[in-house]
Amino acid sequence: MKTAVCTLVVGNRFERLFRDYVFTSWQTYCRSHGYELVVFRKPLTESRKSLAWQKLFILRQPELSQFEKIIWLDSDIVITLKSPPIEVPAGRIGYTVDAPRFQSVADWYAQFNLPPANEVVQTGVICLEHQHDEVLQRALRYPDTIMYEMPAVSKCLSESGLGYKLDPRFNALIATLMLDYAPRWILTTKLIKELLWQLHYSPLRRAVHEVCEKNWFIHAAGAKRDLIKISGQLEKLEATA
Repeated sequence: MKTAVCTLVVGNRFERLFRDYVFTSWQTYCRSHGYELVVFRKPLTESRKSLAWQKLFILRQPELSQFEKIIWLDSDIVITLKSPPIEVPAGRIGYTVDAPRFQSVADWYAQFNLPPANEVVQTGVICLEHQHDEVLQRALRYPDTIMYEMPAVSKCLSESGLGYKLDPRFNALIATLMLDYAPRWILTTKLIKELLWQLHYSPLRRAVHEVCEKNWFIHAAGAKRDLIKISGQLEKLEATA
């Protein structure tokens, strides 16, 4: 089955981050599993919404018309060497579920003025087929939020009846997983978190090490410094493998 791994990288800052910390891991992964890597560097369509919404137009790109499976990845995900292929049954949409830690699923949707769905979908990794364009387009009727496209896309994917839950190791949100190691107030206060990192605060160092060691796709979710930490840790792990 012909499969593409694709993303969108727009602007010099994001291009540098992608090139320096992400690209090589994607290239290696695609070569290992016979996937083709397609990186778009211009918006996929004109839109008043933030660039995060551009993923909703990915299935309309002529460059991807020849592929049966299209795997969308946010451009701040680093892939480990041991990562297996993403396998999703025909006709289904592959994604990971991101259960809220401090509130119910209904309350999570309510904060964005949305009626609840059955689950919260983390939209950084989505495995699609061309027939799923209609599901993505439904999300466009919802407004932008502080979490960009995720609430709308989560709701539409969850309600599509086509969902297929991927192993959570395919979308390991480092900021969320760090909560298993360090207090929330440290992780949400950037200055303190970075100071403690520089001081080799052991819970943070252990968190990054173990998240990278135990998972396949490590997702920085917009946090530049976390992306750098992930990349550096994976280099160490791979050097000793």
